[in-house]
Amino acid sequence: LADETFYLPMCGFAESFNLSVATAITLAYMSAVSSRSGDCALENDGGDGNSEKGACKGPLRPGDLDPHELQCLRLKGVINSLAQKRMAKALLTKEGIVLPSSLYN
Repeated sequence: LADETFYLPMCGFAESFNLSVATAITLAYMSAVSSRSGDCALENDGGDGNSEKGACKGPLRPGDLDPHELQCLRLKGVINSLAQKRMAKALLTKEGIVLPSSLYN
C-alpha cells in the first residue's frame, strides 16, 4: 500500500536499482525540490503540520527537535558507535558527568 508511485529512469545496462540507491536518488531529488521552493523558515511552522507563508513548501522540511533533544540524540549516537559502551560510561563518570541509563542502551 502506497500513497503514491513514481518511476526512476535508468541509463545504461542497469535492470533495477537496489533499495538504498533508489532511496538515495529519491531523497536527493526531494531535497533539491525543497531548496528551490524558497526560504525554509521553521519559525513560521506552528508545529501542527500547517506551514504558514514563507515556510518550506517542498517535501522535506527541517526537523522540530529542540536543541536539547538534538544534542541527546547526537550523544546517544556517539555512545552507540563505540565498540565498548561501558568505556563511554566510565570516561564520562571519571569527568563527573552522569547521564541517564537510557542513553547507554
